[in-house]
Amino acid sequence: MKKKIKKKKNLHIRFFLVLLAFLIETGLFIFFLFAFINYESYRTYYLIPLAVIIILNFVLGIFVFNTKVNVDYKLSWIVTILIFPFFGAILYILFAHKITTKRRKKLMNNKIKQYLEKYKFNDERFLSLLKEENPDAYMVSRYLDYCGYSLYSNSEFKYFESGEKGFPVILNELKKAKKFIFMEYFIIEEGEMYNSIYEILKEKAKEGVKVIFLYDDFGTSTKIPTFYYKKVRKDGIICYPFNRISPTMNIRQNSRDHKKIIIIDGVTGFTGGSNLADEYINKIQRFGYWKDNFLMIKGNAVDGFTLPFIASYFFASRKELNFEEYCYENNKELLEETIVPNASLQPFTDIPYDDEDISKNVYLRMINSAKKYIYLSTPYLIPDTELINALNNAAKSGVEVIIVTPGIPDKKLVYQMTRSYYSEFLVKGIKIYEFTPGFNHEKLMIVDDKMALSGTCNFEYRSLFLHFEDCIFVSDSKEILEMKKSFLGMVEKSRLQDINKYVNASLFKRWIISLIRIFAPLV
Repeated sequence: MKKKIKKKKNLHIRFFLVLLAFLIETGLFIFFLFAFINYESYRTYYLIPLAVIIILNFVLGIFVFNTKVNVDYKLSWIVTILIFPFFGAILYILFAHKITTKRRKKLMNNKIKQYLEKYKFNDERFLSLLKEENPDAYMVSRYLDYCGYSLYSNSEFKYFESGEKGFPVILNELKKAKKFIFMEYFIIEEGEMYNSIYEILKEKAKEGVKVIFLYDDFGTSTKIPTFYYKKVRKDGIICYPFNRISPTMNIRQNSRDHKKIIIIDGVTGFTGGSNLADEYINKIQRFGYWKDNFLMIKGNAVDGFTLPFIASYFFASRKELNFEEYCYENNKELLEETIVPNASLQPFTDIPYDDEDISKNVYLRMINSAKKYIYLSTPYLIPDTELINALNNAAKSGVEVIIVTPGIPDKKLVYQMTRSYYSEFLVKGIKIYEFTPGFNHEKLMIVDDKMALSGTCNFEYRSLFLHFEDCIFVSDSKEILEMKKSFLGMVEKSRLQDINKYVNASLFKRWIISLIRIFAPLV
C-alpha cells in the first residue's frame, strides 16, 4: 500500500532568507511613503514622492510595452503596475521575464549556439524522405533545424507511460555505464527513487566512471540541504547547483532549470516529466496517483541532449567539456545491444535568453497541421492567446481536440487558473477531462498518429517563456501509438468537464475568473 504524505512545512532556511530580503526591500519603500503622507514634517512634500512614483510607473509602463515578450505576458505586467503602482514596479524589476545580465545572457547564448552550429548533424536524404512521407512533421523538423537542432534517424525510441515503469529501466541502464554519466534535474529528494540512483552513481564514480550531476537550486531548495553539492563531491561525483538562489532578490532567479536529462556513455538517454522523488514513481502519494512518463533514446539522437548538457555544465561551472569525447560516434562501441531504429527524433532545449520561443512554436506548428485529432496532456493549462486561438480554430475546423488536466491539484491557485480557461475551450467543442485518480504531470501532445511532442515543457507561460526546458519531437514511430493508447487510457479514468458548469456560472464567479485570467501569465 502506498504511503500518503502531507505537504512539507519545514521550508529551507534560504527560502526564508529570500522572503526576508523581499520584505525588507518592500518594507523600506512602504515606510518612506507612509512617512511622507502621515508625518507633519513631510506633509508639505507628500506630492513629490507620489509624482515620482507616477512618473516612474509611466516610464516603466512604456518600457514594458516595448519589450520583446509575449503580448499576454506584457499586458498582465502593465495591469499589475497600474493596479499596484508601488509594488507592481518592484515585482516587475525583480521577477519580470526572461532577462538577466547582458554578460550572462551573452555567455549562455554564445555557448549553446557555438555547440549547436559546430556539431550540427542532418541527413539531407533522410529529410527529403521525411518531406515525402510526412510533410507536416517535416515542417516542424525544418523549424527545429533552423533553431540549430538536428534530426536523427539512427536511433531507437521507447515510451514509458509511468514513472514506476521507467524507473527500473533507468537503474539497469545506469549500471551499464562504463565511461560517463551526465544528469540534470529540477527536483531531487531523498527516498527510494533518488537513493537507489545515487548509490549507483557513487559506485560508478569509485569505478572511475565520470559522473556529473546538475540540479536546479530553487527546485531543490525545500528538499535538500543548502550546500548539498559539497556532500555529493565527497563521493567522487562532480556536482553543481544551477542558477543558485541568493538572499537578495535577483531578476535571474525567475529562470529555473526545469530540464530532466540522463545521459549514459553518450549512447543512452532519458528525459520526461518525472523528477527524482518518490511521488514520481508512486512510492508515496501526495495528490493521489501521479501520472507521468519517461522517454528513452538509444543511438545518435542522444547527442541532441549531450550538446545542451555541456552548455549547462559550462553555465554552472565555467568549465569546458569536449563534446567529441562524449558524442555517440566516438562511444557507440559501448552500446551493448544492436540498435533497431524506429523513429525520427529531434531532441531540443528551450532557453529563456534567446528570444526564440521554440516549444511554443513547435506546439503551434503541430496544432495547425492537425487533420484528425490533437491530444494534449498537461498539468497546467495556461496558454497564451495564439495557442488558444490555434486550438479553437482546429476544433472549429472539425479536428477532435481532447485535453487532460489533473483531477487533484498540486497548487490550488494554479489549478483555478487552469480551470479559468475551460469555458473558452469548451464552447468551441474541445473536450476537457480531469484525471480523476490524482495528479496528471505528463507533458504530451499527439497529432494524427504522425507526430508527438513530450518532455518537460508544460502548456503554460512559465515553461513556454521563462524556464530552461527539454523535449523530444517524435515522428514516424509506432511508439506514438503507445503514447496514444496511454492517453486514451487516461481519458477513460478521467471526468469530462460539463460546459454548463463554466458557461452558466454566477456573475460573481465569472468576475473572479476574469480577475484570475489577468494575472495567470505571472504565476
